[in-house]
Amino acid sequence: MLVNGAVVVGLAICILVLLVLVLTTKALLRLRWKAIESHPVERDDVPADSRAILEQQASELLALGFMYRSSGSTQKAVVTLPDALVYFDIYEHADGHTYAMVSPSPMPEPHQSCMVQLITCFQDGSNWVTLNRFRHFSPMQMPQWRVFDDYLPVWNQAWQRHLARLHTASAKVCTDRTEMPRRLHQSFADLIPQMVQAGQLQALADSAHFRLGWTTALRFALIVIAGQWRARWAVRHLPQPLSPSSPQADAELQAFQAQLDVRKTASTSTPTKWLVFVVSALLFWGVGGLWLSWSFVPIVLAVVAIHEGGHYLAMRLTGYRNVSVFFLPGLGGLAMGEKATATPFEKLFVYLAGPVPGIALAGLAFWATASGWWTGPTWLNEFLIASLVINFLNLLPIVPLDGGRVLETLVFARMPRLRFAFAVLCCGLLFGLGLLLNDIVLRVVAVLLALGLPHQWRVMQLDQALQPASPSALAEPQAVGMLFTALQAAPFHSWSFAQRSAAATSLLPELMGRRASLRESVAGSLLYLTVLLGPVAVAWVALPQLGLIASIFIPALQVPDDDIDPEPASANTGTTAPAAAHMQPALTSVDWDAKLAQSATLPETERLQALLGAARAADDSEDLEAATRHYQAAWVLAQNLPARDARRLDTLEGLASVTESEAERIHLLQRIVAELPNSQGVERLRLANAQEQLSYADTDPGTRIALLRQAVRLRADVGPAHDPALLAARLLLARALDAQGETEAAQAELNIRIDHLHTPAHSERSRAALDQRVQWLTSQLDLAWFLMAHGHSAQAQHVVDQVLTALPTKITRSWVVPQQQALEAAVWTQLEMLGQVQGQSPIQTPPAEPGLRQHWNAYDASRKRDFGSDRKLLFHEADRALVAQALQDAGMQAQAQSGIAEARSKMTRMSALCEPPRPSAQTQWRQRQQDARRHVLQAAGACKP
Repeated sequence: MLVNGAVVVGLAICILVLLVLVLTTKALLRLRWKAIESHPVERDDVPADSRAILEQQASELLALGFMYRSSGSTQKAVVTLPDALVYFDIYEHADGHTYAMVSPSPMPEPHQSCMVQLITCFQDGSNWVTLNRFRHFSPMQMPQWRVFDDYLPVWNQAWQRHLARLHTASAKVCTDRTEMPRRLHQSFADLIPQMVQAGQLQALADSAHFRLGWTTALRFALIVIAGQWRARWAVRHLPQPLSPSSPQADAELQAFQAQLDVRKTASTSTPTKWLVFVVSALLFWGVGGLWLSWSFVPIVLAVVAIHEGGHYLAMRLTGYRNVSVFFLPGLGGLAMGEKATATPFEKLFVYLAGPVPGIALAGLAFWATASGWWTGPTWLNEFLIASLVINFLNLLPIVPLDGGRVLETLVFARMPRLRFAFAVLCCGLLFGLGLLLNDIVLRVVAVLLALGLPHQWRVMQLDQALQPASPSALAEPQAVGMLFTALQAAPFHSWSFAQRSAAATSLLPELMGRRASLRESVAGSLLYLTVLLGPVAVAWVALPQLGLIASIFIPALQVPDDDIDPEPASANTGTTAPAAAHMQPALTSVDWDAKLAQSATLPETERLQALLGAARAADDSEDLEAATRHYQAAWVLAQNLPARDARRLDTLEGLASVTESEAERIHLLQRIVAELPNSQGVERLRLANAQEQLSYADTDPGTRIALLRQAVRLRADVGPAHDPALLAARLLLARALDAQGETEAAQAELNIRIDHLHTPAHSERSRAALDQRVQWLTSQLDLAWFLMAHGHSAQAQHVVDQVLTALPTKITRSWVVPQQQALEAAVWTQLEMLGQVQGQSPIQTPPAEPGLRQHWNAYDASRKRDFGSDRKLLFHEADRALVAQALQDAGMQAQAQSGIAEARSKMTRMSALCEPPRPSAQTQWRQRQQDARRHVLQAAGACKP
């Protein structure tokens, strides 16, 4: 029981961490960036509110020997409306070596309301900057600027660290008093160009603005999440002030308003929105296929898509902005939008627009069937029943389902205590229902809600401080002022700014959009009850089939906790099925349609950009016909550009990605290669990618090896040795070399992959360090399968033993699959040595039975922590039969035969495991494994049509 509880909590935390990471990444992708510059200003010209905030740090700086030097202003690199300036003061230390730049903190705390940057410049052109608990707000890296942040409780300690580091510096410190301010102002001007040059920012078409690339946004998101946790952890023991000062309150209000300005200005491009939608749908499909069945998951996906589509249309009709939809694998979907001034009935319309269409459609179809007017095919009946069940469950009055959101809006909006009690009750109901049905998804959702209860408690306290609520909607400045005036009261002094901001963000839409009146509550509740109770009659008609469909929703999902400390995620008003939504902005496809409609009047450069943008958007949405048409039109313009022009190469790559002709694809890729002789910088990555794509073509082994060698060399010249793309290219090269009989060269490439993946220290808990550990492990396993394929089972077992030793004691989410792979390899090395693999003779004395049995039991247990653990998997049952044969265990053999029969009975066609091996240009190091499985399945009669 305790183990199951730990699994549920761990899975909930994993989902929360993943959600926070995804939502943070999406939020960063929404930001638009612009080039900035800074200017010196007179101290008296700094606005009074900013001056009051900056002066809070003056006394501490003066006490440490700093003297005021000058003031300045700079624009924000992130586009906001209005585009307010940020003012800063510069202090110089008495030793003349260090300067302190003081600016308003983006996350002001009582013990540090300003951000202090300690700056020392050196005569060799380098600069050292020491921050304290702020590095995650500025994760960019600039040449000649080295940034330190030790995340210490108070910034005075950071000052001591800065001095200690200066003693270790080998370069001489600048003595020219004008040099540091000059470099500082220049750094503002260089920031955006250098981010563009580093590939972190991408230019937006027809705009002077930029946006982050996906990989950069993901990396920044990891830094932000980890940094926020470190910053909060660093000050956990600091005493809270009895009451905040007036400048401190002004700093918090200014920082919160800046957050609102960013949210209102940020937007997501249509291609990005579609990419998120498509990728999340594919992930939903993959997870659902393992958990449910590959034949039923398309039905569930369609039901969820229609449900979220109803929310989407309702939000568009009622004037929400930044509306979008994506899927949550294993849970449901999210429809998100922003409208702080939404009325109670607009919210009711949005909440009911998701489940009602699906229920109405199913009800109409079942009524027609019962009346004898219409009979649908089996797959359509399954869709209708699933639509009825899923949408009706979403109407239940439980948060975070749509029915629970309706009650929150209509009944509990004016009763903070009851709203919090309702949230607690929903947690208990969901968890109890999950126990009753043995449904881990319900229990995970309950734990996710429970993790959010501290935030709900703070919202309740702040809401009570605002009582009695204003009967009418407030303008944003009034609402924000009311919230932060209330937050100055004694009960809220211990809250961090993040907690204050999250609570204020939750209540702001209620103040700006008006809470439901008594009449609205009664009328809306009656409408909700009608919608809720109406489907009961429909369910009665469909009752004979409901048992079968409902049983599909009883999962056996067990995923252990990923060892990452989560950060509470803030959420805006939205709608979810079944979880609460977070805002996702969106642009409509009309943007590209308008550009294409005007393309005849645009200059060729802008027309080409419009065509490429439209082609990418169509490709992202899998509209290959439109993508091909746009790329072909783009090529008419791009073919006249110079050979190395990025737009010309983009067009060629796009054409190669969408063409259905293999010969045409090869021709286009070869053209890219021909146009990039003596490539430099990022051109080498383009060239490497083209060569890797060409290696998949039907070509002679020598050419394939030459292409992959060149791709590896190019990637090695540009990126780090542990770059995943480089490691993947080396693996392709190793397989190609082995297929050609160059076994030693292939093994050398595999060893290089391992050598370039130095395992980080155990104290390093970053995501990058974790990924590198996992990459090292999987690279070792690739070597082990290579050795097994060449009959070196003893060496393979030695490698696998090293891998098993390297596995962490606590298997977290990121280690589940690697652990399975390691244990699978351990089982197969012993089977090889026992001679149980088809066509293999024992090469040494068989290992002791407990060793093989122990590894098999561990492997079997690890499979049960995966999705779909209650379903029999054909390949796993075949492995069980082989192990049973080696152990001469009749009971296990009977279990394996039963499992094979059960797994085969659920398949509509013969498994790919039963098919003979196909010729391949690359060595299949697991071919002996596949052969052994095929013979077991053939012997069990599982390969019959």
